Amino acid sequence: MKLSRWLTYALLCIIAWGSWGFVAKLGADKIAPGPLQILATAGTLPLAVLAFVQLRMRLEKDAPGIAYGILNGILSTIGLLAYYVAVRRGKVSVVGPVTSLFPLLTVALAFIFLRERLNRTQVAGVVLSLIAIAIFSQ
Repeated sequence: MKLSRWLTYALLCIIAWGSWGFVAKLGADKIAPGPLQILATAGTLPLAVLAFVQLRMRLEKDAPGIAYGILNGILSTIGLLAYYVAVRRGKVSVVGPVTSLFPLLTVALAFIFLRERLNRTQVAGVVLSLIAIAIFSQ
């Protein structure tokens, strides 16, 4: 069975982020969230430079795009710090699934600001996700 190109990358994302969530717990049990975030950021830099060089990327000049990129980094860092504190204080087997429901906010924002619409099956998925949050938080 041949997978769509986007699905291949989505599966790679699941593997990487799923492993990251586990490794984050191991790190959070050893060092404080602030230093853990600094080290995590240091780990991203070589890969970012490699991607920049390999893909022969050029610096962007679109001001809104640059602002969104910087905002993305700020929001990612806030989320990561919050995740590190959560796994330090709680069980990763609970924190991981609950925080992995962040796409619900993405869906809501896309619905409100981008006017993207959901079909019935997708709405059912959102409802089940909300139920999952309630179950996992018990």
